Amino acid sequence: MSSSPSNDALLTELDRVVKDTLSYFDGAGRSTPARVDRWQARDILMHFIYFHDATAWGIQAAALGGPPWPLPADADTINEVCRRLHAHESFDELLAQVRQAHARLVQAARNSPHLDKPCFRRTNGETITGRQRLEVLARHWAEHVRELQAAAKTGG
Repeated sequence: MSSSPSNDALLTELDRVVKDTLSYFDGAGRSTPARVDRWQARDILMHFIYFHDATAWGIQAAALGGPPWPLPADADTINEVCRRLHAHESFDELLAQVRQAHARLVQAARNSPHLDKPCFRRTNGETITGRQRLEVLARHWAEHVRELQAAAKTGG
């Protein structure tokens, strides 16, 4: 018996976290001046778009029998590239893109015959499965919201 959650449970948890996260960004997160390191709420939304899409691309590539999707750089570099590419977009445009990226990811995951195949390759050569990516995304999104909320309370 596998100790990992079923695909449905995994996607249900990711959907719950994304819904909670988007509720935050539709409310307090929209206007908070809080920062986590150098990242404001807008910046965090920008990197959510990329990492959700990249995960969907990787899961889809693995489902087609292709190689793991290569990450082009470390997370800080990717996040900065995302920030610069999306800097001109409104908060509403960012939220719409996050929703679209999430829909693409859920569709790719639901259609994947095997989420335990490697779908990502980091620059150091390490691979990550679709299941691992989905688990990380759920934790990562929730962590960002908690950090922004804590920073807002302390005036960060």
